[in-house]
Amino acid sequence: MNAMAPALGCATGGMPFEDALERVLRLVSAPLAFESIPLTFCVGRVLAESFDARLNRPDFDQSAMDGYAVCAAEVMIGVATPVTGRTAAGEAPGRLSAGGAHRILTGAPLPHDADAVVAQENVFRDGDLVHIERLPPAGTNVRRRGEDIREGDELIAAGTTLDWRHLTVMATQGASGVAVRRRPRVTLLSSGKELRGLGDSLAPGQIHDSNMPMLSALLTVWGADVRPMSVVADDALSMQAALREAAEHADLVLTTAGISVGDEDHVRDALQALGGDLAVLKVAMKPGKPLAAGRLGGAVFIGLPGNPMAALAGAVGFVQPALARMAGTPATKPLRAYAGFDMRRKMGRAEFIAVRLLQRVACLWAERTGSDGSGRLAPLLTSDAFVFLPAGMGDVGQGDRLQVLPFMPCAIKPGLEADRG
Repeated sequence: MNAMAPALGCATGGMPFEDALERVLRLVSAPLAFESIPLTFCVGRVLAESFDARLNRPDFDQSAMDGYAVCAAEVMIGVATPVTGRTAAGEAPGRLSAGGAHRILTGAPLPHDADAVVAQENVFRDGDLVHIERLPPAGTNVRRRGEDIREGDELIAAGTTLDWRHLTVMATQGASGVAVRRRPRVTLLSSGKELRGLGDSLAPGQIHDSNMPMLSALLTVWGADVRPMSVVADDALSMQAALREAAEHADLVLTTAGISVGDEDHVRDALQALGGDLAVLKVAMKPGKPLAAGRLGGAVFIGLPGNPMAALAGAVGFVQPALARMAGTPATKPLRAYAGFDMRRKMGRAEFIAVRLLQRVACLWAERTGSDGSGRLAPLLTSDAFVFLPAGMGDVGQGDRLQVLPFMPCAIKPGLEADRG
């Protein structure tokens, strides 16, 4: 594909956001391959195939509490009942004698011929006899075989991102390992002679690279295996060498800065020199217009702008959906929240506004956290998400329903009422 073709969006001032996102997702040919790993390492991984119940839970009728197992039809209040056996959790089921009571502990298998358990607080024991003070109906304090989980039931759907809840259920089914999607391998690099690494001293005109740690952290939370590279020198040959190395063992190559047409911007030319293709070049969005996407060898390539807020908008808008498709997870729909601000705007390009999410009368509201500016960082300290304003949307007023793209899954607090769609 010709990287300078008008279809890429440069001749028109930017491709519509929705068209650009569709092209980026088409670059991901298929979800990544499976791998089997031990259950204890599965947190955050994406389940490759549905997990079906192998065992009933419970796998046998069992007592729900400490007490005495009986046949409900054979016991009477006020009549001494002999205790003829005892069963604890982990032991084989005993057998109930006719008209008798069987001492049983929580989780123990119900004796044959028993159909109820009398709680020990409702029994007075005198040696080998018990006096039952309250007559239980059949089924009292009994967990029936398969009442929680039945063998063959689908418990966890393919594409689920596994957490502690899923591992708990899998463990009860005897699973020691599970097939998950391989993590997307992302090579991350940034360019700019003004950039210095973490902790390095600064000369006049230099700044510390904030994009690398920001994106490394976000991509890790989003399920990627991230390999950061050193800041690339601002020359064509250095960029070619870095991109070639980056694409060797990556599913996604992600760059920041250097994708415009300035004298010090070499990413696009280096990509073309290596035989890469671009499907997107410039997107009608604010911030983040100079954004490129294509392929470099066997890897997807996404070039983000250099300003931090613009790089973040590109990552949330394009990188996160691409990683989800690689991992085989369902597409995440935006949340909806009420606008806690007024805003005048011109139509014609999509816009990403940093907001914090708040609960008001059991509804989700979005409030702005700072002024516009693609180079600003302070607003991120109190932000949970971007509000996404489509290109065709006009002014925003208090109480308008808006689309919200959280930075991280935990941005929505438990109990907060928010709908998707």
